[in-house]
Amino acid sequence: MWGKVRSRIASSLAVLPCHCGATYLPVDGDRRGGQILRVAATLEKTPSHRRRIRHLFISDAPSSPPPSSKHERADTDPAVETAMIKILHFAASTLESLAFLATTPWTSTCLISQLFRVSFPRLLELAVHGYYPFPSASKSMPALQRLHLSGNRNPHGLFQLGGLEASCPSISRLRISGVERAVAFAHELDGLLQPSSSPSACIASGRQAFFAATLPKKMRILMVQPAPVSVKSVRSARLTKDMMHVLEALDRSAKGEDGGVAFHVLDEQDVDDGSETKRLKADWMDRLGGGEGCWALRS
Repeated sequence: MWGKVRSRIASSLAVLPCHCGATYLPVDGDRRGGQILRVAATLEKTPSHRRRIRHLFISDAPSSPPPSSKHERADTDPAVETAMIKILHFAASTLESLAFLATTPWTSTCLISQLFRVSFPRLLELAVHGYYPFPSASKSMPALQRLHLSGNRNPHGLFQLGGLEASCPSISRLRISGVERAVAFAHELDGLLQPSSSPSACIASGRQAFFAATLPKKMRILMVQPAPVSVKSVRSARLTKDMMHVLEALDRSAKGEDGGVAFHVLDEQDVDDGSETKRLKADWMDRLGGGEGCWALRS
């Protein structure tokens, strides 16, 4: 299966400059974002009716980063960032699955916020990695069923104000990866999945919710994966323990009975050694081949 998927992706990418009929298109960054710039330029010259990209992986991170980049991340060229958003606009009308990785910490939020403002009428599955803001544009992804968010260590407030359902009214599966010391977020989930415990949750977290949190009406499966602890201290250990206590209790109790939401806490992900791009790309390719990708109940 893997061989067939890789072959189809390679052939699609190879013919892109000729007719842009690339059903499957992986676009990785390189040291200067050359591939992203070339793809954007090619699509810009192509009539809209000849752009038929259904599945897109796009990342500003090099597919094979140099060894020295393990602890350093160079700025993404503004021209490359602009090209990434252009590619999204060019492909938006036909996309069915999208993986979008914005790995530069100080620009990822801006890039992802632009993604959330693009209209994707046919998009069924979306994976986002970076310090993401919360989607809020009304019905920007009306058909989206599966959403994987990765890179925000404490996405407290994700379910407040109804922004998630406004953007993705059809969402049924949500995975949130990379949470760390996110006690407030854990209590937000507790209040959603076990409403009777929400008053004590507010007291325990020391926070008061100013806006009511609600789950999208069609949500059926919610998965959370903790990140490895990046700061080792007594306080960090306590916060991690408090977060996991709430998440593990939800994992035991929220089974999706009577039409409710099934909650799963996944094993802690591996230490982020720069392999997150490879992992997300492997998940994307696995889904193209009919596999479960990141939706398997494993780390």
